[in-house]
Amino acid sequence: MMKHMSLAEIAKACGGSYVGDDGLKSVEVTGVVIDSRKVEPGFLFAAVKGERVDGHSFIPAVFAKGAACVLCEDAPEHPAGPYIQVASTLEALKDLAAYYRSTLTIPVVGISGSVGKTSTKEMIASILGQHFHVLKTEGNFNNEIGLPLTIFRIREEHEAAVLEMGISDFGEMTRLARMAKPTVCVLTNIGLCHL
Repeated sequence: MMKHMSLAEIAKACGGSYVGDDGLKSVEVTGVVIDSRKVEPGFLFAAVKGERVDGHSFIPAVFAKGAACVLCEDAPEHPAGPYIQVASTLEALKDLAAYYRSTLTIPVVGISGSVGKTSTKEMIASILGQHFHVLKTEGNFNNEIGLPLTIFRIREEHEAAVLEMGISDFGEMTRLARMAKPTVCVLTNIGLCHL
C-alpha cells in the first residue's frame, strides 16, 4: 500500500480546488490510477483526457467502485463523492508524483539513454534486489504518464527504486527528473536522435 496522502494534501500538492464535503478532506488515498478498471476502494482516479478516450466519462463508474476522490479538469455533473478540479489532469498528476516522491527517503536510481534502458534497469534491479526490497519500472511505464504511476507504486517497505525514463520531446527529461528526483543517474548512451 502506498504511503497515504489526505485529499487536502493532494489538492495542495497539485494546485487544485477541492470540491466536496469538508469532513472528507482528511480521507487518505491508498492508491492512484488513471485506468478506471484498476480502481479499488480508497483510490484516487485521475481522469486523463487521451487521444481516443476521456477519463472523465468514467467518473460515475469509479465512484461506484469506491474511489475516494477524482482528479479532473471538468466538474462532474452529479458527483457521488469529492473531486479535485485542476487546469490539466496530466500536469496535476505529475505535480502530485513529484510531491509524493519528496515524502520518500529511499534512494532512487534513474536510468535513461537512447538504447539499453530496460536491460540496464533489469540488471540494476536484480543486483539491488539481492539485498534490498526494490521497486522497478514495469513494462514501458517510463514516460510522463507512466513514470508518475510507477512512483505511486513505491511503498513504505521499499528500500530502493530503479526508475527508467524515456524521452521523446525536448525538455522532457527535466520534467521526468523533477518527478523522480534520482539519487544516482545512469546514462546508457546518447544517440544522434537525442542530440
